[in-house]
Amino acid sequence: MGKAVLHFTVLSLVAAAALWLTSAGLQRASAMPTADLVVYGDSLASGWSNWSWGASVNFSNNNPVYSGSASIAATITSGWGALSLQTATPVQSWQHYTLTFRVHGGAGSPKQLRLFVRETDTGAQIGQYDFIAPVGTWTTITRTFADFGNPAQVARIDIMDRTGSAQGTFYVDEIRWLANPASGLAMTVTIQASNVLTPFLPDMLGSNLPAWLGPSKFSNATFRARTAASGLKLLRLPGGSWSNSYGWLSCEMGSNQPGVEPCGAGWASWVSKPTHFINFLKATGMRGMWVVNPNGTSKEAAALVAFMNGSVNDNRIIGVDIRGTNWYTVGRWAALRVAGGNPDPVGIKLWEFGNEVYASKSGTASPSSSGLCVSWAWEETWTCDGYEYVNGVGSGPSRREGYLEFRQAMQFVDPSITLAAVGTEYPGAPSDIGGGTYSGWGSRVISAAGTQLEMYTIHPYSYFNLPPLMSQVLANPQAYWPGIMNGVRNAFNIYGGGRQAPVAVTEFNLVGASSQDTGQWMTRAVNALFLADSLGQATQQGVVLFTQWDLANGRDSNGTEYGLMHEDNGYFRAPQYYVYPLWSRFGTHMVAATSTADPASQVSVYAGRVNSSTVSLLAVNKLATPVTITIQTPGFGPLIGGTEWQIAASSLSAQNVTYNGVLNPADDLSNAPPTALTVSGYSTTQVLPPYSVTLFHLQQPPPSDPPRAWVPIVRR
Repeated sequence: MGKAVLHFTVLSLVAAAALWLTSAGLQRASAMPTADLVVYGDSLASGWSNWSWGASVNFSNNNPVYSGSASIAATITSGWGALSLQTATPVQSWQHYTLTFRVHGGAGSPKQLRLFVRETDTGAQIGQYDFIAPVGTWTTITRTFADFGNPAQVARIDIMDRTGSAQGTFYVDEIRWLANPASGLAMTVTIQASNVLTPFLPDMLGSNLPAWLGPSKFSNATFRARTAASGLKLLRLPGGSWSNSYGWLSCEMGSNQPGVEPCGAGWASWVSKPTHFINFLKATGMRGMWVVNPNGTSKEAAALVAFMNGSVNDNRIIGVDIRGTNWYTVGRWAALRVAGGNPDPVGIKLWEFGNEVYASKSGTASPSSSGLCVSWAWEETWTCDGYEYVNGVGSGPSRREGYLEFRQAMQFVDPSITLAAVGTEYPGAPSDIGGGTYSGWGSRVISAAGTQLEMYTIHPYSYFNLPPLMSQVLANPQAYWPGIMNGVRNAFNIYGGGRQAPVAVTEFNLVGASSQDTGQWMTRAVNALFLADSLGQATQQGVVLFTQWDLANGRDSNGTEYGLMHEDNGYFRAPQYYVYPLWSRFGTHMVAATSTADPASQVSVYAGRVNSSTVSLLAVNKLATPVTITIQTPGFGPLIGGTEWQIAASSLSAQNVTYNGVLNPADDLSNAPPTALTVSGYSTTQVLPPYSVTLFHLQQPPPSDPPRAWVPIVRR
């Protein structure tokens, strides 16, 4: 929508007829804890360090002592001083949910203290709890993660003065996090490694980059670094509904040019130019997909292909368009690209003819199609009729050229490109008028384009109005995607003579209209689990390209944001950003998997092949409790090692998640490495935290070359 508001290679499956993964719940590096996590017993535990300030601290005090032989004596020497203990391995709520310790007020007056925790060692103090330590006696303090506001994790504990002045000495003993009892859920996953469902294509790892962010944001080092590290492979350009108003040459020149499409409604002086898009693609290592302005002419679009992909030495003539504008030669527009600092062709191979043209407004649509337009339309494009969209309408200078004419002109410049046509996820029948099928738009496009339809694009936003429960959102993908894709396939069978063109999702998110997301669900952990599951379902159903909306967007007045990153907040990475570093490591093919757990309400799983010696398992735990999994691989192994990547949230409403146990990792994610798993034989037991997405790689020994016989060399 306007939101400013293949390749198949059959894998050789060696030595594995079937792969079995039996599961019963998942964890990061070890089984679900059965013992408490001690912070201080008679000494400070390994992994914890003293970060106190404004206080002198003795970790070997022998009187008073609550139990054992020693306690901590903390003497506040200045106002707001604190006993502060930090760990490099943050505490996770699904492992240890409750903090408990004993405190003694010493002599003199009762000590007035304040307890905080922090998600990182330098993070803000959160979960304030004021208490009094009585003199001469021990008191127990107990606080849960919920009491602290459900932080994503705890990396530091502060027990601080709250009077603003020195108070003397208090004592602390038996600091520990109590073990969280394990869930009773068990599940079994069976993966048939020889049953390849579909390739997992790099184009499934896509997003959209809108022009309205502007050149300064495109050049921002943090934005570029976090995009490069995201795992994304493809960016759709130049941005939703704006694509239908983006005159590429006017935008590139910084002012509206005569005889060509203008650069939007006064955008030319500030909007991102085609050159800025090229520079961003080069800086981040992304491939590009461009949405052509359908309100222009086919030769104007051909000149854009020349700008992106042409050679300065190419003297082929593009020629004069139906409006009388001369588009000269391919080399002329390649030279304009070179003048902008990009000597090499960009090689954009994926193109789309307009954005959501089915939603053309009646005031801008052709007279013959205006009666088909829906009342809630939003696009300023020229037809509401899928037949006209494909074949064009009118004659002479007033003619509107359709998909087939654009395709011919653009492929004259570069025959290797693919031009996708705009479809709908509910194709309807050609006789439909109005309604959610947009007057049978999809079926008309399929019928009119026939065998020349190279790719069919849809924008299946799952909701306009969100359901009352987040659990309903998590259950959506299992029913939604099969329903959508079955409808599209049926339309191709009926109206396309049975030919199934590739189906691409070029926009997707939880909510179609951000104004309806008053609870900001698109910025919360629920959207990360929803996106991870939707990617898996779309792949299973045969989608060949998937670009989420969008990389960064701009915040709605209700506080929500579509973006993987928030451009108004230092390019903060939303929970769903971290879905892509996991899926980018899934592998080259998805293989069949069955599970005894309910994928809609409990845990959904997807299995893949990374290479001949590595299998992957991606699991989405939708439960508020951990789940233990025993992974068995009798047909694939013996196992010699494994690796785990993980996203985990404290709740579905959390706006922060941890990636490999780290909250807000470095731009390149280098300080959040995956966990190496110690596995051997044919099984391993792990645990999935609550509200998490986990990717496992499980490895068997690589195939060895057969021994070579020694053959003497005979010289003649």
